[in-house]
Amino acid sequence: MTDNSGGAIWRQGRIWISVVAIVTALAGWWAYDAMVSPKWMRNFGLEMTARATIISDRSAETAFSTMRGRPEPDSPFICLANLTPFEWDRVFIVASGGPVPPPLAKLNWVGDRAAELNTRLESDPRYQLIAFERGGEVVELGYYFTMWANLSALARADGFSRETAVFIADSDGETFLVKPAVSFTPDACAKNRM
Repeated sequence: MTDNSGGAIWRQGRIWISVVAIVTALAGWWAYDAMVSPKWMRNFGLEMTARATIISDRSAETAFSTMRGRPEPDSPFICLANLTPFEWDRVFIVASGGPVPPPLAKLNWVGDRAAELNTRLESDPRYQLIAFERGGEVVELGYYFTMWANLSALARADGFSRETAVFIADSDGETFLVKPAVSFTPDACAKNRM
């Protein structure tokens, strides 16, 4: 008769190590997914960077085409509908300090999300909120940090429709200031599709 207790312990150790590795991988994926901005938000930031160069400073050092192989922008317009891969009817931008406007707060949220957002916006000046609505429900939202851009000029109680969510960006050299585009033709966003 042979003693296989060493083999059994080794098998239990391998199982334990495998379980720890899987749990660590899942926790890492969850943390990564929770901390990384969605693609639409990253594209919004890239569009600000590119289009602010048209208004602010079109120096020889500015070469947007080197950023992710994108073409140089052909207009100053940031067309939010072109940056989002999901359907939405209205977008609401809530400036740092809040509050969440009543039309947005009245939408269907998961849990007590509107109250939680008000608390965060009022207590931390770094946060600005971008929330998308479709059919009376908030379908997507994200925080946009004030260190990246000042979106306060976009805060309005009724938000923007897909057709009116057209913005321009300017830069003071440290941050971007994003404002609604005052005059643009209906086809202004036709060329800028991603």
